[in-house]
Amino acid sequence: MDARKALLVDAYRRFNGRDVDGLLSMMTDDVEWPDVPNQAVLRSKDAIRQYWLGEFAVTDPQMVPTEFVPGAAEDEIVAVVEQEVRDLSGAVLVDRREMRHRYSFRDGLVRRMVVEYVE
Repeated sequence: MDARKALLVDAYRRFNGRDVDGLLSMMTDDVEWPDVPNQAVLRSKDAIRQYWLGEFAVTDPQMVPTEFVPGAAEDEIVAVVEQEVRDLSGAVLVDRREMRHRYSFRDGLVRRMVVEYVE
């Protein structure tokens, strides 16, 4: 779990720094990624790139992992994350909402991510 946890810590750092290409390099070519607003699953790095570029053009999301726990499957890790979203002028849109990101891996790369909200 240590190598996967280190990968995810780096991924959140890259996300908060808007390093899209660095993030995509941490994923398998057949990655599955949630498009939460549209309740869809993105199935390519190009689709994820466009999704993030669109998101970053109108909001400033910050994700801070607070804990990593083993998932139900052997290849899974769950990141407990605090999310804060601001608009580009700095106004808070979402204030420190806790959620869980469930990751699956293959060959040391992220294969799938699912968002689970904490009530």
